[in-house]
Amino acid sequence: MPSNAAEWESIAKDFAMRWQFPNCLGALDSKHVSFRSARKDGAFYHNYKGTNSIILLALVDANYRFVFIDVGTNGRANDAGVFHRSCLKDILEKEENLPKDSLVGRGRNLPYVIVGDDAFPLQKHIMKPYPYHTKNIKRQIFTLRLSRARPVVEHVFGMICNRFRVLLTIINLKVETVEKIVSACIVLHNFLLQVDNTYVSSLRETPDISNTPPASLDIPNNPRKGVAEAIRKNFTEYFNEEGRIDWMNRKYNL
Repeated sequence: MPSNAAEWESIAKDFAMRWQFPNCLGALDSKHVSFRSARKDGAFYHNYKGTNSIILLALVDANYRFVFIDVGTNGRANDAGVFHRSCLKDILEKEENLPKDSLVGRGRNLPYVIVGDDAFPLQKHIMKPYPYHTKNIKRQIFTLRLSRARPVVEHVFGMICNRFRVLLTIINLKVETVEKIVSACIVLHNFLLQVDNTYVSSLRETPDISNTPPASLDIPNNPRKGVAEAIRKNFTEYFNEEGRIDWMNRKYNL
């Protein structure tokens, strides 16, 4: 976890270079890890897929490294609920060690944000796609650009499952042990990225995640929606003007 603004800014520079999304501190998503729960737990860990699981909430940087994890919430919870109970929520709200808003493009003062899918709340430091049914071209372009950066976290989940295949099984251990196994896999993943140059390529990295189709649902009620909407609108204007990528827009006929 970055401990100061400079470390966060380093992550943002990588996102701007690799995935063309400025002021991005990471991609956020969650994954269910299935296990065989004890009888005494009843349906406490029962999820919408009909299995028992705990949830791994993860923030990932542009280079496929885990920056933050929260593991252990029961599988009945949704992504927004897991985020709401995590310390990441407090860090973003209190802006602890986060970089100050910076100028992007033609004098646009934009905050640093993380990107997520429609399951997460739209906030000052969390950007999510517009509704998938929007006819507004500018909004479609914003969603396209966000959908280029966000799937990094989904690819990382695929990487750790491909390498540590215990995560593909129903783990027959108590929940505390499952949490330790998941955490150990993540530590080893980050370690291998540092010491093995062939680690990513050996896991069949997908070279172009821009093919991921934009998708989202309607924005839930949020007391700070006005501020967050204004920030998203400012990002939208940037992606449609000085930050425009013509080849991407032509690819999707936008």
